Amino acid sequence: MLSSIVKRNTKQPLSIEMLAKLLPDYCGTAFYDDLAKFKSLQAALQGKSCLAILYNIHDKAKNKLNEAGHFILINTLAGGVEYFSSSGWDVGKELDVTNSDPKIFKRLLGSKFKRNTHPLEKMGNSNDCWRFVLARAVLAQMPLKKFIKLFSHSINLKNADEICTLLTMLMVTRETN
Repeated sequence: MLSSIVKRNTKQPLSIEMLAKLLPDYCGTAFYDDLAKFKSLQAALQGKSCLAILYNIHDKAKNKLNEAGHFILINTLAGGVEYFSSSGWDVGKELDVTNSDPKIFKRLLGSKFKRNTHPLEKMGNSNDCWRFVLARAVLAQMPLKKFIKLFSHSINLKNADEICTLLTMLMVTRETN
């Protein structure tokens, strides 16, 4: 029963507005294209420590398409600037795949940032990049390597107590940080 619920939810997309309601107070949201108006990352963060960003999909002429995009997180709580994407792709590849303007992140991120290079999400028909962004935002102060290690093995939950603990961990972590 629980495994079928998890499989069904893995494919469920989420709007940027709904993600904004779930994220911690220190995390903002933005569409990538809207970041063009900012001159610096600090300005784009607007007083927040993290920023969940939705890449829109564009056609080759850079026109925005009405298709599901991809969420990433800019995190400044784990020391320095971190670009987190559950795909593990570099910024250039994600900009290329979405046909997004590369000048925006070139200006805002520069070249001195760390990024996740380990693919976490299963590519294909999943819509869980927003779940990884939410988890990373809640655990934003955790070093990136330690966060990635959380997903490096499978687990076998043995009873209802363990299942309930896992289901509530991010909410508890969020309230105790």
